Amino acid sequence: MAGMATTPASPNRTSPARTDPVVAGASELIGGPPGRHALLGASRSWWTPLRVLMLLVTLTCVLGYAQKSGCRDTRNWTDEYQYTRMCYSDVVALYSQEGLVDGKLPYLDYPTEYPPVIGGAMQLVSSLAGLGSAPAAVFRTDEAGAQVFDHYSMDSRSALFYDLTALLFLVAACVAVFCTALTMAPSRIWDAALLALAPTLALHLLTNWDVLAVAFAAGGLLAWSRRAPRLAGILFGLGVVTKLYPALFLLGLAVLCLRTGRMREWARTAVYAVGAAVAVMLPVWLTAGYFDGTTKVSDGIWSTFWGGGDWVALLDGEQAGAHNGLQRFFELNSERGADWDSLAFATTWLAGKYDTGWFEPLHLVVLAIGLTAAGAAAALAVRRWPWLRAQVIGTAVACWLVLAVATPLVLGAVRDHGIPVGTLNVLTAVGLVLAVVGILALALLAPRRPRVPQVVLLLVIAFLVTNKVFSPQYTIWLLPLMALARPHWRLFLVWQACEIWVLFTRFMHFIYNDTSGADGIDRGWFVGAVVLRDLMLCVIAAFVVREILRPELDVVRDGGMDDPAGGILDGAPDVRGGRLGLRLPSRPWGRAVPASAPLSGTEAGTDQDELSWPEGLAGPVGDEPRVAAPEASTAPHSPRPVDRREQG
Repeated sequence: MAGMATTPASPNRTSPARTDPVVAGASELIGGPPGRHALLGASRSWWTPLRVLMLLVTLTCVLGYAQKSGCRDTRNWTDEYQYTRMCYSDVVALYSQEGLVDGKLPYLDYPTEYPPVIGGAMQLVSSLAGLGSAPAAVFRTDEAGAQVFDHYSMDSRSALFYDLTALLFLVAACVAVFCTALTMAPSRIWDAALLALAPTLALHLLTNWDVLAVAFAAGGLLAWSRRAPRLAGILFGLGVVTKLYPALFLLGLAVLCLRTGRMREWARTAVYAVGAAVAVMLPVWLTAGYFDGTTKVSDGIWSTFWGGGDWVALLDGEQAGAHNGLQRFFELNSERGADWDSLAFATTWLAGKYDTGWFEPLHLVVLAIGLTAAGAAAALAVRRWPWLRAQVIGTAVACWLVLAVATPLVLGAVRDHGIPVGTLNVLTAVGLVLAVVGILALALLAPRRPRVPQVVLLLVIAFLVTNKVFSPQYTIWLLPLMALARPHWRLFLVWQACEIWVLFTRFMHFIYNDTSGADGIDRGWFVGAVVLRDLMLCVIAAFVVREILRPELDVVRDGGMDDPAGGILDGAPDVRGGRLGLRLPSRPWGRAVPASAPLSGTEAGTDQDELSWPEGLAGPVGDEPRVAAPEASTAPHSPRPVDRREQG
């Protein structure tokens, strides 16, 4: 790993100031983009790009710490302070709510609602935070000389827990940027600045523990790119037992390995991922207590075994109505309703807000948006596969008609009956499955094999948009994937602005609720922000799909590279899939083949799946010459905040 700590000089390094209009404009502050004859990366300065990126992410994390520092003092959690300052943090709230302040151990003494790695991180930091002092009453002398209560001192334990957690998250963020930068091609290392400088990284670094999962996921991608499937599996497995979303990485890798015939390597990665997850979860399962709600009614399997009790009866996770502490995470996610930031919540509110007469203009808006989306998709498909014009147009019209008929029916049903949790679980699962099937089909059948980050980014976006829970901090899951899959600053910053608007309207709406409408903003503003954010994610996904279908528009592949994050997939030939849109045999990527160029006898009479691909190429690329076209409330005497609406 020591060899990966520095970035080798490269005269071919890509400068974002030359290729990205946003960076080019920003570079005018320091003299403008480098000149045409500048040799980027040729100088031997101590300030390598990787070290600069470490400095940038450190500054971002310090800014995030400062932005939420007002909430580290629990005495401030009154009069909507945590919302008006946008400094709410689960790190502070959960320190008291999870019993950590009282010395309780996650899973053993309290049914923590997070996967084991987060519970372990909580316990590690809280064991040190306990060295701080508890709040104490502070008295003053009044005019008569008597001692009267004045205020409570700050809870140093909670503040220390916040500070140490911030330090842990700083390390995790640096690891994520480090791994993301090294996963890229050396010539595009500056793309990692999208992660290092992301505004939402500063806003959500200390909202929850998600940055730990981001670090594991980024490390897994780096290991995969360096052809270390076992290490990649271990890191992905640790990510899964931190937050579940890294499991989607394995799904994306599976279809790409299937396309290239590398399933043995994928199976090795999957086995190690499962092994790492089991190695973490099994000890917790055996030692966790059994709880009825939050009340402990029985010791765990291990303690019961050594105490001579009936430990066999505990193996199924149930004991006289009580549940194993590790099950709390799964129970919460199956029993909870639609979360604030989800489309399901927006649909429920919208259907109940207006009478059926208001459905008509809404219906027209939905029809217009649906027609635009269906028309754009059909136009793209017809351009790609003109011989399927009738089928494509028929499919687009059918989808639009289904949307036209379903919209008033769905809104009416939700208004009359709501969305029961069981029904909501089924609907979100079906929506996710349909989206995943479409993404996997795209990855398998695209003219050229997509890059790993492109497929994984689409899968994570599909999960977030269709899920019934979309907590604000989940947005940082996407940051490394955006830097790897589509490093364009303009669309990235527009999306970041939408995320900031969601957070602002969320807090302002919470103030509206708590003050009975005296302050803050109505729910419609917040729901509108959520819908806008999800539409922006769909736009990002559409651009990624476009670049999968037209690889010449992918700035990462523009210089002739295949898939820097692909590892064993980088340059691997296809053995199946890639059948849609192929008109000519493969040629070296980056060199256009004139339409008049004769085919060799082998190429003219061989099925494209049986062609012998030149080493380092990724298979069929379609029939167009490559064109470089980069896109342009707690009372003062109670130090324990209990508001859990930000929980995710």
